[in-house]
Amino acid sequence: MKWLPQSLLARSAIVLLVALVASQLASVALFRHYSREPRVQLLAIGFIGQLKTIRAALEIIPPNQQREFLQKLREERGMRVFRLREEEPMELAPDIPALRVIRKKMREELGAEAEIFARTRPQKPDAPPLLITRLPVKDATFYVVFPRSRLIEQDYTWAWVGWGVFGGVLCLAGAMFLMWRVNQPLKALVNAAHDIGQGKNIEPVKEMGPSEVKSVAVAFNQMRADLLRLDKDRATFLAGVSHDLRTPLSRLRLGIEMLPADAATRNDIEKDIEDINDVIDQFMNFARDESRETVEPIDLNLIVRAAIKSASRGNTQIGITSDLYDPLIISIRPLAIKRVLTNLIENAIKHARTDIHIVTRIDDDRNAILSVMDRGGGIAADDIERLKRPFTRKDDARSGASGAGLGLAIVDRIIKIHQGTFQLLPRDGGGLEARVILKSKQIEH
Repeated sequence: MKWLPQSLLARSAIVLLVALVASQLASVALFRHYSREPRVQLLAIGFIGQLKTIRAALEIIPPNQQREFLQKLREERGMRVFRLREEEPMELAPDIPALRVIRKKMREELGAEAEIFARTRPQKPDAPPLLITRLPVKDATFYVVFPRSRLIEQDYTWAWVGWGVFGGVLCLAGAMFLMWRVNQPLKALVNAAHDIGQGKNIEPVKEMGPSEVKSVAVAFNQMRADLLRLDKDRATFLAGVSHDLRTPLSRLRLGIEMLPADAATRNDIEKDIEDINDVIDQFMNFARDESRETVEPIDLNLIVRAAIKSASRGNTQIGITSDLYDPLIISIRPLAIKRVLTNLIENAIKHARTDIHIVTRIDDDRNAILSVMDRGGGIAADDIERLKRPFTRKDDARSGASGAGLGLAIVDRIIKIHQGTFQLLPRDGGGLEARVILKSKQIEH
């Protein structure tokens, strides 16, 4: 069934059209079957009645007055009655159902000599086809000329075709209106679901349309409310835990200064505390709602340079180089994109330390591309999507560094809010390329 259209509108239109055509064909067949013979019978009775009247008149009118009578009959009734001349060629009319009924009726009422003929002499191009009835009158025989339409019913084929086309147009118009009423709320649901997938905070969809569609909208709004509540609970939980951990960490940091431990032990403890503090920072970043930040045009390379400077400060062993498309003005949420860069650079530093290269450029579709590349162990293709989920790590994929597993999830969420794309790709020559694609509509030309 792949040849069938996929849209609900097209399928509904096809179903309605098939039903309409079948209904029209059935109605035509039934109408012709049950109404043709009675109509022909009535037509025959009326026509034969006229012939009997003409015969009765000719039988009682003197021969010297018959010409005047026939002339008045032709002028007033449009019927021509004459005696056959030898040069008047004729042949029997075709044996079609309508004429068959009339022949039988004529012979019953007017005698066995009554017959229907067709004129064989060429007519004028615009002249209607004629039939001729043989009418026996006492010892004479007269012939009555009349149009075929008086005995053979008119062909209504094109009328039925026209009505079928008109009905089909009405059917399509009704189907389009009906499907429009159904598709409007469905389209709103699709857009709302897409926005939720992009991490946007959307308004409830309107609960309208047929009862079945309206119930879907009600369920969707309930799901939206549940997701918002869960997201708020998650953010509250992470923010609360992070805040509660700050105080004991500060006391630990002060206590270390008072310990009589050697410098190496003290440095190890301070490093552990710093790692815990970094995890808390990730919790706080993950709990933020970046969609509330204002979008503004800014040079992306300014954020890149500031992130490189911040990452390199106090650590001369980190080797970061850049190749920037300058200037690159783009409409973004600056603080959110700064967190993206910070997470990507810190991720690269943890797993590669050196040979980190950052590139900004414009692709063929005029999209802005930001790439953070390293020479670490890379990520297996099967793990890429899984590692974008919160609290997910795979230490053996990337040198075994520690962390909360939130860095890539934060990046992915922020880029979705910007309606962009976040990719993890193998770098030529080994390592990983973390690529961010921001659509061209965001670029300020």
